[in-house]
Amino acid sequence: MAVLAAGLAVEAYANRTADTDGLSMPGGHAGGPAGVLAGWVLTALGLALAGPGLTHLCGRLLQAVRPGALRLLAGRVLMEEATRIGRPLGVVCAVASGAYAMTALYDTDAAVGPLTTLGTLLVTGCTVATLLTAAVEARQARADTTAALVRLGAPATVLRSAAALRAGALLALFVPLTVVIAELAALPLAHR
Repeated sequence: MAVLAAGLAVEAYANRTADTDGLSMPGGHAGGPAGVLAGWVLTALGLALAGPGLTHLCGRLLQAVRPGALRLLAGRVLMEEATRIGRPLGVVCAVASGAYAMTALYDTDAAVGPLTTLGTLLVTGCTVATLLTAAVEARQARADTTAALVRLGAPATVLRSAAALRAGALLALFVPLTVVIAELAALPLAHR
C-alpha cells in the first residue's frame, strides 16, 4: 500500500510542479507531465503488490464475527489462494483503474485511433486472461480438498455458494478500490 500511496503522491506533486512542456498523451491531453505518468506506474505497481494482502484480508473478513461453515470455507480458501490470485487481481484492478481514468479524461471530440484500440484490447485481454488462468490453477490446486469434501457428504450447492461468496467478497473490495484509485489518478490531469 505504501507504493500505491507513493504513486498517488508523485502524481499530485508532479502535477503541481510541472511546466506545460510535458509528454503528449492520447486523447488530446498535450502537456501531461512525465511525473504523472511515473506516478501512474507506481500506482499500478502498488496495486499489483497489494493484491495478495487485500485478497487475504477479504478471507479474514469473511471469517470474522462467528462465521458459519460456508463463510469459514470461503474465507479459508481466499486466505490460502491469496498469493496465487491476488497479484493478477491487483493487475486487473490497475488496468481497470487506468482505463477508467483515461475514459474520464479523454477528449470526446478526438477520434480513437486503431492502435489505441488495439493496445487497450491487448492489455485488457492479457490481464483478464492471466486472472482467469490463475483462477483455474487455484481450482486445480484445491481439487483434492474439494473431492474430500464431496466424499464427506458436502453438497455441491455449498461448494458453489462458497465460490460465489468468494467472488462477491473480492468484487465488494476491488471494484470500489478501482474506482477510487481511478478518480485519484485522473485528478492531477483533470485540473490541467
